[in-house]
Amino acid sequence: MSRPKIVWPDADREMFETLFTPGGPLEPRGPLAHVRSTTRKSLAGRYAQWLSWLSRATPDALQSPPVERSAMARMTNWLNDREDLAPMSRLALFDAVLRVLSAAHPHLDWSDHKALRARLRRAAGHGTQARKRGRILSSRVLLDAGRQVSETAEALPAGRMARAISLRDGAMIALLVLLPMRRHALAGLQIGPSVFVSETRITIALPELLVKSGRPWETEVPEPCLSVLRRYLDDGRPVLAARGAGDDPHLWLDRSGRELSYDYIGPRIASVTERVLGKRIPPHFFRDAAATTLARMSPESTKLIRPILGHSSDRTAERHYNHARSIEAGRSYAALVAHLKETSR
Repeated sequence: MSRPKIVWPDADREMFETLFTPGGPLEPRGPLAHVRSTTRKSLAGRYAQWLSWLSRATPDALQSPPVERSAMARMTNWLNDREDLAPMSRLALFDAVLRVLSAAHPHLDWSDHKALRARLRRAAGHGTQARKRGRILSSRVLLDAGRQVSETAEALPAGRMARAISLRDGAMIALLVLLPMRRHALAGLQIGPSVFVSETRITIALPELLVKSGRPWETEVPEPCLSVLRRYLDDGRPVLAARGAGDDPHLWLDRSGRELSYDYIGPRIASVTERVLGKRIPPHFFRDAAATTLARMSPESTKLIRPILGHSSDRTAERHYNHARSIEAGRSYAALVAHLKETSR
């Protein structure tokens, strides 16, 4: 049974709205007005979890101003009460609440809270790797899966909804393999503003709002993804668009002709890859696959990880290179053991 939705106290609602005020000639700009809408939604959801816990654990505290409820002892009790969560999830919750409160009261001393956040970050590391075990496949395998979905769809009668959807799914997977953008960017692609189609090429241009680093990112869609994407644009998307008003500019459409929602894309890609490969591969794993595949190729190839993933530093590239080296070392050791077995007979 789901818990009832928490009603935000007026003080919290007003604080939150002030933080995101866009500003104007007679109105100051909020300190968090620059963040993306998805980030704002994420902060609101996590802050609501804090309020929900307060309403259960210390309901009288909701009568106090938001900043007065943030005593270290109370927040530590909250985190202790959420030990059911993975370390990375606890970090995300605490970081969101701290970000909101410290932005609303930047002149207060938050050093103890930041020290606690640092301890949570060390405990979380790079997140739970167990869920990725066995699911970071080669980019070649993922590309073959996308092409297989698209080619299988071509055998279906033209104009059929199932054909159009499979052409879309195959194109999404193929595009993610060769241009492993984040799900937010993938969902936000629009023909005209960020997808430019000509007779000879298709160009993807992501504005800074769709890139985590805040830097615009542009590239041409390479083969063999290019032909898969054109197949969807020529034969699949028109069928989907015809089910709606026909004027939605989003690249990915659902069966009603409207944009494919951010929340639907992740589970859909995971479901299709499970059907084809036997493993659920969510969109973010495509980024790990690209980084690991490049790292396995050669040390020089790791230089491509940063620009392909749109990162602002080389730390991720170094981590994947080290991971790939450990994999190759394990394989070499296994081959040596097998050889020793053969020669000892």
